[in-house]
Amino acid sequence: MNRIKISPLALSGNCESDSKVNFSKTLRKDLGAKNRHRNQASSVFVPMHYEKNYQYPLVVWLHSHMENSDEIHQVMPKVSMRNYVAVAPNCCTGDCWQQDADSIEAAHASVINSIDMAMSRFSINPGRIFVGGFGSGGTMALRVAMERPELFAGVMSINGPMPESQAPLGCWEECRNLPVFLTQARNSDSFDQITLCRQLRLLHVAGFALTLRQYPGVESLSDKLLQDLNRWIMEVVTAPAIDTPNSAK
Repeated sequence: MNRIKISPLALSGNCESDSKVNFSKTLRKDLGAKNRHRNQASSVFVPMHYEKNYQYPLVVWLHSHMENSDEIHQVMPKVSMRNYVAVAPNCCTGDCWQQDADSIEAAHASVINSIDMAMSRFSINPGRIFVGGFGSGGTMALRVAMERPELFAGVMSINGPMPESQAPLGCWEECRNLPVFLTQARNSDSFDQITLCRQLRLLHVAGFALTLRQYPGVESLSDKLLQDLNRWIMEVVTAPAIDTPNSAK
């Protein structure tokens, strides 16, 4: 396994929210604008020994091609049985997260609806919401996080390349401090090393806080990869806030 740290891990200044109530109101406002996607089914993972008085980090998982939201029950037990609440929407435009305008709009609505549902049912820290996925789900997770960075504490893409259509970096100044966990399988056909190197150059120039890990073989959700994912999320969750230096008097 190779690990490349592009830049020091940085927490977005938008990670901390004033309250769960205000955050939920923001989500509900978004949902009202996209009401036609509200009924999309989701799967939920509840941690072992769930404690209602503790605010859990939330993982929003976008499934891979030819899978559905039940993939979350394969993923989260290997990530952690105790650390997170997780929710996974189904892709409502087929079995793959497409990158056309209608599919992107539907994905945003599905993610927001899933967060809203989780926050209404469980004790969630609104400043510790992560979005991630596998393959095309990882690509869509990057899209959603980079277009709405204020909602997320970090984004994870497992063998899912950066989207390249529909101006995914249109808000790059707002999202470049968003922590990104990106993995690539060395023998992957869908995300080859040439594409990886080209996209790394772009993300590096844009100043993203990126952790890259490369694994041998073809794309898979291996135990080792998911353990690494858990460690990365916990690093972000437990990292101290970055203080802004006092202005010179």
